Amino acid sequence: MYGKLFEDIISRGSILLSAPFSTSAEEQLYRTAIEISKNTEVQGVIWVCYQHTPEDIWKKLDSYGIATPDLQFIDMISHMMGLKQENRNTIYCTSPTDYGCLSRLIDEHIDSCGRCLIIMDNLNAMMSYDNILERFIKALRSFNNRIPQKNSAILYIEISGACDIRTEVAIQTTMNCVIPLNGKIKEKKDIEWESFKNTTWWDVFSLNAPIMFAMVLTMLFIVIFLSSLLIYLILQFYR
Repeated sequence: MYGKLFEDIISRGSILLSAPFSTSAEEQLYRTAIEISKNTEVQGVIWVCYQHTPEDIWKKLDSYGIATPDLQFIDMISHMMGLKQENRNTIYCTSPTDYGCLSRLIDEHIDSCGRCLIIMDNLNAMMSYDNILERFIKALRSFNNRIPQKNSAILYIEISGACDIRTEVAIQTTMNCVIPLNGKIKEKKDIEWESFKNTTWWDVFSLNAPIMFAMVLTMLFIVIFLSSLLIYLILQFYR
């Protein structure tokens, strides 16, 4: 079903891979992520740990019988949890919300390795560590803009339904492609249209939807201009 999509994964830039909660959801997501990472375009795979430590990832992949390529881990949680930082092929950040550290380490690995697939495991855990939604969304936009500029792609794993619709739509609009397992793929234009349909008047006037706010202001200006012109013409007619 996703064959063609996987063939040009680098050109996709940013992808959200999701599955509804079930006992096998994580295994399905991991299998699909590893399948994508074996694409011939990909020269290196960076696995960013927000859900499990690198040691636990190796154990899970082994228990699922998933043959893996070489993985470079960026561990965002071991330092915070006071765990040993001695896993193979692993570099560390001191905080889950140190997006500057994460960006720097990703950049360094891409510069040394070439085209990379960055796998964020997982979006739910990543979001749980940041209590400021605006900062979290800003970080996603930054990753999703910068990584494709380096001829690489970023793949987020998530369990769907873990957040409210408004947050879910805000996250999806940062992506180029959303792939629900056993569901319909949504491309950028579909995501933007869905976001447009779900925009409320509160979003408009609180400037959470600046484009819509600009459109409303433009329409008001046009209405005022045309009304003034009509009044002027009427007054001129009856003079």
